[in-house]
Amino acid sequence: MSDWPQTADVVVIGGGVAGLSTAMQLSQRGCRVVVLERQQLGNGSTGRAAGLLGQLRGTAESTRMLMDGVEIVRELERRAGVEIFVQTGSLRVAQTSERAEEIKNLVAMGKSIGFNIDHMTMEEIENVLPYMKTDDLLDACYCPTDGHLQPAELVAAYLHVGREQGVHYASQCPVEAIVTENNRVTGVVTPRGSIAAPAVVNAGGPWSYLLADLVDTPLQTTAMGHVYLTTRPDPDRPIDSHSPAIRDRHLRIYARPESGGLIVGMYGEETPHFDMQQLPADFDMSAMKVRRDDLQVALLIDAARQRYPWINERTPMTMTTGIMTFTPDGKPLCGKLPNVDGLFYCSGFCGHGIVQSPTIGVIMANLILDGQTDYDIAAIEADRFWEVPGFQGREQIAAHCNQMHAGYYGKVEGREKPPSV
Repeated sequence: MSDWPQTADVVVIGGGVAGLSTAMQLSQRGCRVVVLERQQLGNGSTGRAAGLLGQLRGTAESTRMLMDGVEIVRELERRAGVEIFVQTGSLRVAQTSERAEEIKNLVAMGKSIGFNIDHMTMEEIENVLPYMKTDDLLDACYCPTDGHLQPAELVAAYLHVGREQGVHYASQCPVEAIVTENNRVTGVVTPRGSIAAPAVVNAGGPWSYLLADLVDTPLQTTAMGHVYLTTRPDPDRPIDSHSPAIRDRHLRIYARPESGGLIVGMYGEETPHFDMQQLPADFDMSAMKVRRDDLQVALLIDAARQRYPWINERTPMTMTTGIMTFTPDGKPLCGKLPNVDGLFYCSGFCGHGIVQSPTIGVIMANLILDGQTDYDIAAIEADRFWEVPGFQGREQIAAHCNQMHAGYYGKVEGREKPPSV
């Protein structure tokens, strides 16, 4: 194949937003980058994402990463000529005293770092969101600079800029082997041929732990199902396309406007687990369907009804399902492991890959080219579970990830505990 690259400075495995952002940032710094995707670019977890962007997190550093990401997206919009960030604002609601205390603390933390956030009265909420139930709420906070990123447009922008900078993209090209010599990566093998490279990035999303298996390395991720509904437009209940996104952590739901309707998703206590090894080699996540009588759908509709009483089993809606990559502590794995030099990991975004990807690309490029980054990444370093007892076997890892997912949207931000070891 005459146009097949025989060599590269960096090979990125995985054409989702994490891999595409990393490739774009590396090429911006002069690297020859090849991206290998087993299906179509942006077609896996990325293509099934809702893309909510809530910048204020439980720590100042994680908040900083997301705020910086917005600036990167603004530059991407300028270069690619597309709208990626839809600034609708976001609203967190509390219906218990514990959640009200959480909101109070988040507002105080946000103001301490100059973040635009404040409490919102129930009357104000009713004026902005007349279609949402509010009589059970104790408090709420509003951030006008939040919104959502449009996944398809974000992918298109990463590709546009990446191609301008010389990135080579190969779809329908799974990686069969990661080649190492003397505990150092030297390249990859694919059905189309081999590529020699001194650095390889495993950004394989749900498949990332199988890629790690190619070098006999346990990776602490597991593949978990997720589903969200999108109501169809209803002229009797208009939903403003710029009404705020909602996070109700008590009900474990999120919501945002979409094409005249409303997206509602849920992080429930029970969710399907996928053994990616058992899926067909040509498995295409974009073809996944979910039945309306599925338990996950029933639980989602029940939770949605409690905040939006007009949603029920008969409401015209579509269902979107996909596979997320979860970790034992709900944070991604970014960086190197001690056993193979030159092999980097960028996986486990727990449903937040879309909004984290702009800054993650910068961090990964820093780590690969400089060996360090200005961001404090202690919480997301890839080696934090390295050789920790109880986190090495596949069943052990899956159990920890399931436990994290079950409490993920129910946890109180700013009061996080490490997984027990």
